[in-house]
Amino acid sequence: MRTKHLILILCCIITTTIFFIILGPAGEPNDSLKNIVTHTHQQLNKLQFFIKQENLRATEKKRLQIDSKYLVLLGFTDTTYTKESQSYNHYEVENALKTEGNSSQNLQKVSGSSYKENSLRHSSRSRVATTPYNGTKANFTIVTYVQEGQAPSAILLAQNIATKFPDEHLLIYDLGLSEDDSRALIAYCNISKCLVLSYDLSVYPSHVLDQRMHAYRPIVIKDALTRSNSILFAENYIRFRGGSHDLQKMRSKAATSGVLGWNTPTAVSTLTHPKMFDYFQTDAEDFIFLRMIDLDIALFFGSPFVEKNIMLPWLKCILTLECIDPIGAQWNGCKYNKKPQYRYSGCHAYDVSAFNIVLGLTWHLDDSKYSMPSEGNNIFYKETLEKSTRILESRRLNNSDTSEHPFTED
Repeated sequence: MRTKHLILILCCIITTTIFFIILGPAGEPNDSLKNIVTHTHQQLNKLQFFIKQENLRATEKKRLQIDSKYLVLLGFTDTTYTKESQSYNHYEVENALKTEGNSSQNLQKVSGSSYKENSLRHSSRSRVATTPYNGTKANFTIVTYVQEGQAPSAILLAQNIATKFPDEHLLIYDLGLSEDDSRALIAYCNISKCLVLSYDLSVYPSHVLDQRMHAYRPIVIKDALTRSNSILFAENYIRFRGGSHDLQKMRSKAATSGVLGWNTPTAVSTLTHPKMFDYFQTDAEDFIFLRMIDLDIALFFGSPFVEKNIMLPWLKCILTLECIDPIGAQWNGCKYNKKPQYRYSGCHAYDVSAFNIVLGLTWHLDDSKYSMPSEGNNIFYKETLEKSTRILESRRLNNSDTSEHPFTED
């Protein structure tokens, strides 16, 4: 609003100047006119300086600064990450989390035969405190999460992975299952390479629990990267057609950039609220030709480069409410018929939008560095929760339809 008022004042000054020029005596030096022109230039210079100062102040207000206790909880223990809040006492987090049930005893190793032991121990439903994991890392882990009512999808994903990738570890983050669903999932996830890990999100800002924003996804991914050198993150509704050979090819491509996803025809600017770009000191116009990748499935390598340049700024935005959820943002009501198509559609993709901005800035708007085209993909597909529920129910009734079996579909 201030900028609009300043522009209006500027227009008035210019109009007044032109008016005096027209009415002034022709062919004679006009001192009053010269004074008016000089005064106008002075006012314009002051106005330009004021606008720059206002824009600078607005940018400063939108810097991504969060309480360093969250960085510590996420495993960013280096002083370069936590120096933003020097007054924070590291031991406050540890003491607070001890009250949640001896967190050090609940930390679980995501490698080798410890999967089975930890799954059985986890059946007690004690919450795992969100202190950074510092045990032995696995080399590679497939990671997903499950929320209330989604147990059938997670169960079928676990069976799908056991069939397609029998040598790989699977880590399932329990973000709020009921007691019955938790026991059912653990019963299916009863092999040495499968672990159900209960994770407490309540230590983070309250908006992290909002399913509309999916702010918990990057938190799950970052925690998984503290437990494994590289991960394949997949939503629990993903099912794999490919085998170990396809997985190895994906991992080889992701090793170069540290991140690999599947892009869509939609531009980042189409599904990102314009105010989010301000927090990254960039413009929406820079992203009008950058394809957006989704987070249904993505590969991550836990390198220092990925941690500093991708995970850190992404999580800073996620934990800043005004960044992930700008005023006016919404997740429905998309209007893709706007011309040109890269204009903001009215729909905001929250964590995915922030992720794509970070990737674009990191790789100088070259999505070929970190993505593959989703068109023609034959490695994975999606299965609805309704279908997963129906398949499990059919099995319970000993009336399974083999045509619906998720592991034999090609």
